[in-house]
Amino acid sequence: MGSRSLQVGGSAVAEAAGQVLDKARALAAHLLEAPVEDVAVFPGEGLGVAGAPETALAWAELSVAAADPSRRPPGMDAGLQAAVDFELERSTFPFGAHLAVCEVDTQTGLVRLLRHLAVDDSGRILNPVLAEGQVHGGIAQGIAQALFEEVGYDEDGNCLNGNLSVYAMPAAADLPAFETLRTQTPTPLNPLGAKGIGESGTIGATPAVQNAVVDALAHLGVTHIDMPLTPERVWRAIAAAG
Repeated sequence: MGSRSLQVGGSAVAEAAGQVLDKARALAAHLLEAPVEDVAVFPGEGLGVAGAPETALAWAELSVAAADPSRRPPGMDAGLQAAVDFELERSTFPFGAHLAVCEVDTQTGLVRLLRHLAVDDSGRILNPVLAEGQVHGGIAQGIAQALFEEVGYDEDGNCLNGNLSVYAMPAAADLPAFETLRTQTPTPLNPLGAKGIGESGTIGATPAVQNAVVDALAHLGVTHIDMPLTPERVWRAIAAAG
């Protein structure tokens, strides 16, 4: 299923990196003649005795030592490497809330999206910039489904908009500046505490926009409009409502 890259691939990387670090700490402890629990990571330097950065052994040096049987602890395999196959026990469930504010021209049926606000919880966020991009892309796709995107056919079954020159998709000018926030509720189902985020915007934005348009026209007697809410469909719904 979707939105699994960080949960599955990222967790595998994290666990494999942890195994490599454990092996490197054991090797550093052997080379420095120190207890394993006293070996610390010095960012940018390597591994050494806690509180004594001058003892740090660079990763390159540790890699060379790991390949030398005479420098490894007894019973340690050669090389600093690990292979992990991570599988989720069951699905995680991100959640959130989306709010759309729309304006409708009742004479033409044209919908203008004024604001879109989203609060999503995808567990622990490892990269805020990438997460924000995922949310923005998802919201744009969800809005597109609500207002623009449709595959049409003529009476003979020929597709009327089978390429991107005639398939309606929103441009940046058709979308407002999204207002986004995130809460973080880590999941216990993977070591990163991460949940999916790629589909959050697509799931929340579409019904928010459709409901906003119907709400804007409720005083005219409109209770439902099929997506996409094109100007023609909106105009016909207004006319049908009297």
